[in-house]
Amino acid sequence: VLATLNMPQQGPLMDLIHIIDDETSTKILSEISTVESDVPGCEIQILLVNNIEGKLWSSPKQFATALFNMWELGSKETNNGVLILFLLDRRRIEVEVGVRLNVYMDQSWTENMLNSVAVPNFKNGDYGSGILNIVDSVADRLRKIEDGTAATTASQDDDNFVKFLLVALVILCWCCCEDTDSEYPMGRDRFCTNCGQCNWTHQRWVEITQPTHHTKGLKRRYCVCNSCRTVDTRDVDIAHLPRYGDSDNDDWNSGTGGGGGGSSDGGGGGGASW
Repeated sequence: VLATLNMPQQGPLMDLIHIIDDETSTKILSEISTVESDVPGCEIQILLVNNIEGKLWSSPKQFATALFNMWELGSKETNNGVLILFLLDRRRIEVEVGVRLNVYMDQSWTENMLNSVAVPNFKNGDYGSGILNIVDSVADRLRKIEDGTAATTASQDDDNFVKFLLVALVILCWCCCEDTDSEYPMGRDRFCTNCGQCNWTHQRWVEITQPTHHTKGLKRRYCVCNSCRTVDTRDVDIAHLPRYGDSDNDDWNSGTGGGGGGSSDGGGGGGASW
């Protein structure tokens, strides 16, 4: 059984490969029903298949984000939907979340949770218990987010701090630069056009503009000459995201959601293999 983007949503637990027994399925559905009553707007959807159809998708994560938006999981107001995608042939589990949950259920939190409560069961072939444990962990997290007791994950703050340090480093380098002759403009060649030395230190790439399904993005890297402290920048385009389906009507791919449903930008959630 292969997952496709146009497959219909049929209930919160879609075990299309029949690997979860009836007793465990009942427990999973009961927990989903309970948490959806406890947390306004939330929606948990589970899909278990062998693999993903076609070669269009570069990763299960990319497909999970697109399917989440296609099914518009969660409400548009709360954006706290959750998709659990299980791929048996790839031995891969992906959890995709609505944009509101990005800072509560980021890649680090999600992967730690999966490796702790599900992967050991999957390795033993006990897939039902692994899925049930994921649902229990996600439900507990959603309740804590709703009552305000869930702390945000640190990844976003850490990333912002790294960007701050990078900008501070560039400013410091500019302040320490010696005066340069105006006839030697800052170049983009291998050798520094100011001092002629090949002695660059390259900082990490920083995303300036995110790509969409319609436009390219932009990333930038700052380069510092270790000889004369000249600072240069290198800009590179980021290819636009792949388009799925009808190119004249694919707005849902941008992660903005549609209708009354929530949306995912792919920034949260995560996966694990076994």
